[in-house]
Amino acid sequence: MQQTEKTKMSKKKRNILISLSTFVVLLAGVLVYGFVITSSGYWLLAKFKPDTQEQKLSYSTAVESIEKITDEGFVLMQNNDSFLPIATSKEEKAKINVFGTRSVVTLFNSGGSTATNVANAVKLEDALQGPDGNFELNQDLLYLHYNFYKKGSISIDKTSAPENKSDSEILGTAENLILPEVPKKAYEDTNLYNDGKTVIEHAKEFSDTAMVVIGRGGGEMTELGPNDLGLSAEEKDMVDVVSSNFKNVVLIINSTNALELDFLDEYPSIKSVVWIGFPGESGTKSLARILNGKVNPSGHLVDTWVSNVMSMPAANNYMKLEENGDWAEGKNHYTNAPQAKNPLTQKTEDIGFFTQLHEGIYVGYKYYETRHMTDENYNYDEEVVFPFGHGLSYTSFEKEIVDMKVDDNKVTVRVAVKNTGDVPGKDSIQIYYNPPYTGAIEKSTVNLVEFKKTNEIKPGETEIYPLKFNLEDMASYDYKENKAYVLEAGEYEIMLMEDAHTKLDSEKYSLDSNIVYNSENGGRSTDSQVATNQFEDALHIDDYLTREWNQDSRAFTGPQDSDFVASQEILDAIKYQVPTDKELGLTSGDLPKYGQELDKTIKLSDMVDVDYNDPKWDEFVSQLTLEEMSNISGTGAYQLLEIERLGVPKTLQPDGSMAIASNTYSGPIMGVEGVGVTYPAPSVTASTWNSDAGYLMGISVGTEAQAFGYNGWYSPAMNIHRTPFNGRNFEYYSEDGVLSGKIAAQVVKGANEKGVITYIKHFALNERETGVRSTLFTWSNEQAIREIYLKPFEIAVKEGGSLGVMSSFNYIGLHWAGGHEGLLNQVLRNEWGFKGLVLTDAHMYEHMNPMQMLYEGGDVSLDVMAIWKGGANNSKIWLEAAKDPSTQINTIKNLQRASKNTLYAVSRSWKMQNK
Repeated sequence: MQQTEKTKMSKKKRNILISLSTFVVLLAGVLVYGFVITSSGYWLLAKFKPDTQEQKLSYSTAVESIEKITDEGFVLMQNNDSFLPIATSKEEKAKINVFGTRSVVTLFNSGGSTATNVANAVKLEDALQGPDGNFELNQDLLYLHYNFYKKGSISIDKTSAPENKSDSEILGTAENLILPEVPKKAYEDTNLYNDGKTVIEHAKEFSDTAMVVIGRGGGEMTELGPNDLGLSAEEKDMVDVVSSNFKNVVLIINSTNALELDFLDEYPSIKSVVWIGFPGESGTKSLARILNGKVNPSGHLVDTWVSNVMSMPAANNYMKLEENGDWAEGKNHYTNAPQAKNPLTQKTEDIGFFTQLHEGIYVGYKYYETRHMTDENYNYDEEVVFPFGHGLSYTSFEKEIVDMKVDDNKVTVRVAVKNTGDVPGKDSIQIYYNPPYTGAIEKSTVNLVEFKKTNEIKPGETEIYPLKFNLEDMASYDYKENKAYVLEAGEYEIMLMEDAHTKLDSEKYSLDSNIVYNSENGGRSTDSQVATNQFEDALHIDDYLTREWNQDSRAFTGPQDSDFVASQEILDAIKYQVPTDKELGLTSGDLPKYGQELDKTIKLSDMVDVDYNDPKWDEFVSQLTLEEMSNISGTGAYQLLEIERLGVPKTLQPDGSMAIASNTYSGPIMGVEGVGVTYPAPSVTASTWNSDAGYLMGISVGTEAQAFGYNGWYSPAMNIHRTPFNGRNFEYYSEDGVLSGKIAAQVVKGANEKGVITYIKHFALNERETGVRSTLFTWSNEQAIREIYLKPFEIAVKEGGSLGVMSSFNYIGLHWAGGHEGLLNQVLRNEWGFKGLVLTDAHMYEHMNPMQMLYEGGDVSLDVMAIWKGGANNSKIWLEAAKDPSTQINTIKNLQRASKNTLYAVSRSWKMQNK
């Protein structure tokens, strides 16, 4: 009996011990995974740490920066009868009726890699009612919108405001693109009040002024279609009800994608239109100050706003549409392309998509303005509602060219600006040129070449501003004959314009003979290597738009049926064939030294002031082992490798075009929780037309970066607003490459001065989301590639000095952009003189061959899977190739090059410069 009890007790103890042991093993596993294999444990702990004093200070200065940008960036698009500003004060508050779901659920940011939590952003109604606005809002209308958004109910019962909502996860949701509106029947309901009156009747008694807010979201892996860019049926009902019942209506546009505003002419009661894009953390205060006149608006549009988005040739070649305006099934997929496993869904899916840029250089205003000036049958006013560069003020200005000089191949235009109105204000000076056209090279009749924002000018005062640019900035790229930039002989008209459509003044410059910037003439002064063709295989079908405006060309018809079948050359390009050393002509004499033990170890701190071309860098890099070099190239997911023995610090580098912030994906990898403020969308910064605004943002981000311990930033993003369809347009600046590049360059410059490595992205031609992660072939002629799509990056490198570049998912011609010798080595490094590292975008898709990346100019893999696999993934591939006799030499040579580029950039970051 006693023995049996002992046995039972023994079994019970044994089970407890087994359970405890299992728990300990599991706990140990979790701890090892969270604190050794990954850094997710540190990230979780960091969430409970209070902000440091330095972080609090960086936050307060960043908020000030936001409002300086939005004060100048919001655009007064229309102001009939000079309705704005609205007189109000703390003592006598003007009353406003506010309509639209986006008035209470404003978009401050949107989804994707730049997503941020906007819970603390200043709500629009709070900004209007607070000291910045001093407006009194109709509370019943607010409650109507609160109740409908939160519960779907039609009620004016008092309730709390909904929480701010943007796509704060890593990827956006289609549900946040367009939100449902309070239905028309709610405004006709006689049961909401005891007196039997409707909410509209009470609102009219409250005020004859109404505000309508309309917005569109965006996000990674998201597209907006033509149907999304016009008013929805519910929005039409709302606009109709409001415009029919109120004498004075102000329309607020909370969208970074240009919308179809053709309905404005139908409603004369819509007196004013203000574009705010995505305003960031506190930009709504700027709107309040603009509405009451504390701030005189001075923003100008960065895109052309049209009545029908399908009027732009680029729209016809974005993706195939159904007759109802929805995107067609297939999304421009090659019907004979293979399939591959999607790493996100683990499902076998189609790969091999295409987009054909048959509009050539005629993107945005360059199409509309050129067609207007060269086609007598074209009705410009029917298609363009607001031109590129348009923006109004509460005062008026007179601008004229005082004089123009061309000296030493530099053009200086001096412009006088006089405030002829009654209140102080700022204005933008926009200089365009119209080059001679022979038909040999396509050219727009209107090309932005330089701009400047004035100081605040008092009424009656005049200020004179010099604007300078290089003569070669007016050259066009000739990919057919000279395969170089060419400044053709003839008359160049240098134009001072109010916007891309309205000429104020001009001067002429005549060139007697062609200037070809080829090797014989030394190339352009800003190029380190003469620019010549690097993208001939991207031409594909030679059917690009010309000034003949042929309606049968693909620019207007879109792809033909035969275009949907890939050639064997295209199918072969899907898989990269790794060349052997023998095929490359490499011998043992080409094998560089590595893993050397020098008499005196060179630390990275010894390299902080050493020029990139100094041989000492080769000596420094020769100390690296094969394992270290492989890991340098493989450790690129939100960090760069730490090498303690050589004094190389760990570099943390979060994502974000509108913030520098860890998120639910990058935080666990970096092991920190550092979330900066949400800045206005880049298009708001660009709409200031003030380079200083870009610099201010760069300095502000750099200050935040130092406070959080970051010394890299996956930003700024500068792809072109080729169409309003791209769900990531909110991350990009403009439809114009010069405006995008000049503003982005100053963001880069400011961040660089704070020792932050900026990764300008997505390099390049990443102007469509659909299919881009599934082998998207992008076809274009080289003139458009260079003049439109590479232009922002060129300026950001040459004028901003970026130390980092993030390559893109897509193919350019037959080569993945992240492994494109012509793009990464010839253009970026050799032509533009870039010194730094090229990082891939999220390196997890079938077509992104690690060996191609390394061999063709890439340096570091944003290997998001490596950290979850114990820190090694692509690095193992390179290490094996470095030990394989058939690929050893070229692999080691490129690993050393990649290590040098990476560590050079790190040596210039604040963690090294501040030592």
